[in-house]
Amino acid sequence: MSGRAEAAVQAALMAGLRADAGVMAAFGDPARVYDDETRAPAFPFARIERHESVPTGTGDTEHKISIAVTSREGGLMEAKDALSAIRSAVEGLSWSVAGHHVVMAHVIYADTMRAGDGERYRGLIRIRIISEETA
Repeated sequence: MSGRAEAAVQAALMAGLRADAGVMAAFGDPARVYDDETRAPAFPFARIERHESVPTGTGDTEHKISIAVTSREGGLMEAKDALSAIRSAVEGLSWSVAGHHVVMAHVIYADTMRAGDGERYRGLIRIRIISEETA
């Protein structure tokens, strides 16, 4: 399995999140949703933490993408609101993926908690995406 499906799906997800009005309301404009391209972002921000992909055996690829939200001044509610914005964006996204068709995309997990330093709040959302290569 090549990394083309992974790169294409992740790029489409990032573009969709960054263009979504609800995500921009939660993370600013431009939306502070990162693929680790910045080391000291302003709060709140979201960052892809993990992208697991597995071939399904039927020619499709199952992706599980974890996005972490970090909040400070807005507390736990800001982290929850940010996760909600990401969930709504994923559920409403019109996928445009080069060379691939997204069969399904939905949130399978979301959680919020106080970070270990006691000053920040963390949210985690996991998205399951099934993609198939187009001819």
